[in-house]
Order: sequence, then structure tokens, then C-alpha cells
Amino acid sequence: MRMTLIEHLDELRSRIIKVGVAFIVVAVAAWFFRGHLLDWLLAPSGLTKLTALAPTEQIMTQIKLCLYVGFMLTLPFLIYQVWAFVAPAVGDMGRAFTYTLISLSSVLFLAGVAFGYYVVLPIGIPILINWDPAHFEVNITSQYYLPFVTRFLLAFGIVFELPAATYVAAKLELIDASLLKKYRKHAIVANTILAAALTPGQDPYSMMLMALPMIVMYELSIIIARYVNPTTEVRAHELARDDEGEEPEADDEPQGFEDTDDHPENGHERDL
Repeated sequence: MRMTLIEHLDELRSRIIKVGVAFIVVAVAAWFFRGHLLDWLLAPSGLTKLTALAPTEQIMTQIKLCLYVGFMLTLPFLIYQVWAFVAPAVGDMGRAFTYTLISLSSVLFLAGVAFGYYVVLPIGIPILINWDPAHFEVNITSQYYLPFVTRFLLAFGIVFELPAATYVAAKLELIDASLLKKYRKHAIVANTILAAALTPGQDPYSMMLMALPMIVMYELSIIIARYVNPTTEVRAHELARDDEGEEPEADDEPQGFEDTDDHPENGHERDL
């Protein structure tokens, strides 16, 4: 049964309200743990306090931190609502596919955040803070530190979503493993440029540490595409082999065979 435009808008409004309520609930709950969250974000740098340059900077920083945590933790629910809204337009994928997509995207996003926090930040931030201490006195403010760290972790979470996006596109038969392998070299260059754009610090260390996981995620996407569409490459090779096998039959056919019926068999009549 097809839905009218008004029914689609009502459904969209309902799902937006659900996501908004979940976001507010999580953000309010994060307010009671704002101190622990701030300590957690400061840990990779070795700092214990940040400098505030305005009377409202402390409270605004903590409000932004709670909003960021609310977005991070409600992201799986947001993905579910978005997919539930667009799924009827792309066909019936089934509950198994939906649950697989939500689980895969959530795990990959958290894995990207964990990789950025436990691997990249402990290496990159000390290098940046301790750069040329003879000429620079470091006095980091909350206005710059927290946006830097949160955007950095968010970028890694988004980058790690590439296999989940590949899973959906392969399921919809928009891409396959052979297409991804064909553009592997282009993807390496594009991932390097994208890593330079996504890293807030623009330092070579963090860019390299982001570009490498992006390349690994692309290779993982090839494996996922091959798993989702296992017969795509086989069918392509079979078609290519059939085309090659038909050509000799066309070449072996005698020239002018079709024209023999158009000419008399008697040589004298042909001379006439």
C-alpha cells in the first residue's frame, strides 16, 4: 500500500521527534557526568585543566560537550530511523538486513572513535603541544581544545563507516568488488586528500594516521562487496568467456554462405 505525501511527511516528523527526544535525554544525562567526560578528553594530552578567557566559556564548553556526547550516543538510533524511513523506497530488505546494518554501522563508528582516541590522539597531541618549547609557551583554552578533539574523533568515526556504506550499496547492487578494485588507485589518492581535509590540526602525523585506516577500510569494503554479491565477478568472467568463445564460430563460417541461395547453381546461367 502506497503512502500519500501527507502520510510520508507525518512519518518523517514522527521519526525526527523520536530522534530529538532521544538526543535530549542522552545530553541531559551526560550533564551529570560532565566532569568525568572532560577528564576523559583531556587524558590523551596529559593536561588536567584548560584556560578560560571569558566568564561564560566554562559553562558553554560543558554544554557543548554534553551535546556532542548526545549526538555520539544517539547516532545508532538516528541511523535506524533514517533507514526505516527510506527502506520502503528501495525495496523490502528484511529485518535481518536492517539489524545487520545498524549493528555494523554502530560498531564501526565506535571503533573509529576508539582508534582516534587510543592510537592517534596520544601520539599527535603531545607532539603538537611540545613543538618548539624554546619559542612557544603553550596555554591551551577550552574554546580550541575541545572542538579540536571532538571533531577529530567524529571524523574518525565517520571514516570507519565506509564498510557499512559499501554494504548498503552492494546490497542494492549499485557497486561490486570489481568496480572497487578498478578504482583502488584513485581511492588511495582521494583518501589521502580527504584525510588532510578532515584532520583539524593539519599536521602530517594525524593526516597519515587517518589516511592509513581509510585505505584499510576501502580494502575491507572490497571484501564486503564480494561477500554481499559473490556471483557478480563470476558472472562477469563467464560473460567475457562466452563472448570470446562465440567469435571463432563467426570466423569459421564460410564467406558468402548466405549469398549462395541468391545465385543459380548452374554456371551457364550465372554467366548469362
